[in-house]
Amino acid sequence: MANFVLVHGAWHGGWCYRETAAALRAAGHTVFTPTHTGVGERFHQSAENVTLETHIRDVCGCIEWEELSDVILVGHSYGGMVITGVADRMSDRIRSLVYLDAFVPAHGDSLIGLLSKALVPEVAAQFIGAFRGTALLDNGGLMQPIPAEMFNIAQANRERVDRLCRPQALATFEVPLLLTGAGDKIANRLYILADGWDPSPFRYFAANCEKAAGWRVVKMPCSHDVMVDMPKELAAELVKLAV
Repeated sequence: MANFVLVHGAWHGGWCYRETAAALRAAGHTVFTPTHTGVGERFHQSAENVTLETHIRDVCGCIEWEELSDVILVGHSYGGMVITGVADRMSDRIRSLVYLDAFVPAHGDSLIGLLSKALVPEVAAQFIGAFRGTALLDNGGLMQPIPAEMFNIAQANRERVDRLCRPQALATFEVPLLLTGAGDKIANRLYILADGWDPSPFRYFAANCEKAAGWRVVKMPCSHDVMVDMPKELAAELVKLAV
């Protein structure tokens, strides 16, 4: 049986993996779904000075204090930034990395910077303008969530996603990720592309992974929130890594 740590994306919380985690646990696996500082049930800790580094430490703390090893580490969307940082610090505890419609950063990358690489300039500018623009409201430094409709989340799930997502510090998108390269030794890597929405920056990363050694790429016909719209199908794909 495997140890899964499922890391959510921006504005979400561990709640978004509820059904996927239940399916994995029913199959006998150990599953943790840590919530980042400032969102989900930790929204009371929200502040403009929360950064990517804060969230990396959140997940490292989960792995360390739960005394986990041989971890299958999954990161959704912005969570790809987080798990890359975790892997760099805890590579000896990680068995596989899964990027779930996620950013795949290199040393020195920020999420804002990656958008400019992954999207045509005018679309990247729209995303970046929205993030920085909403963070300007009342000088609060917090980005408002992207509406579920924009990610083409299934109609039946949109109200729940919009209700549970919370503003997140702009600094989490602006701070560059600093890497030593230690995570590169994790050989087993999977990229899952959500193939049912656009304009998606994640097609860029999936295409790069298809050309890189050590990667497997699969496509799932759904919205950006794979774990919300296709939770059991996602669990079935993840279970393959536990063999």
